[in-house]
Amino acid sequence: MQLYLAIGFYTGLRTGEILGLIQSDIDLKKRVITVRRNITKGSITTPKTKKSLREVPILDDLIPYLKAISNSMWIFHTEDGKPLKAFAGNRQKEWKDLLRECKIEYRKIYSTRHTFIVSMLKYSNLSILEVAQLAGHTSTQMIIQNYGKFIKGEHLKIDRKIQLFATDSVA
Repeated sequence: MQLYLAIGFYTGLRTGEILGLIQSDIDLKKRVITVRRNITKGSITTPKTKKSLREVPILDDLIPYLKAISNSMWIFHTEDGKPLKAFAGNRQKEWKDLLRECKIEYRKIYSTRHTFIVSMLKYSNLSILEVAQLAGHTSTQMIIQNYGKFIKGEHLKIDRKIQLFATDSVA
């Protein structure tokens, strides 16, 4: 659960993209995770869109979690080494218990992606286009429609000394 949450919160990968990770997708030397596959309803497929095939930078805070990965081919696997087919059963119960313990209203595990995207928009110096690329979105429109509503009051932080109609010469 801890590794799953770390990857979700620090990369913004979709649930199926996280479940589809194998050892060779993680390059700690280049500090990137390559998104090549998706696991949805037990089937291994390609990611959602062509833009979803991507490299995602590994942030400093994620490195300790990735270094602790077992030697199994699949990052998330069953006891017999097969890929985990879904985030369900005991894992879903663990997630619900964790939210309850933290006094957080229930939300889907997919919310780790939303948290990552909103945090990148709000606290990083990345443009909306760069955040869209990190998230594997085909356009910035998805970012604006789905995540912009969670950022409130940012417009009030503008520099109020801005001179919109000032010119260098006096008429």
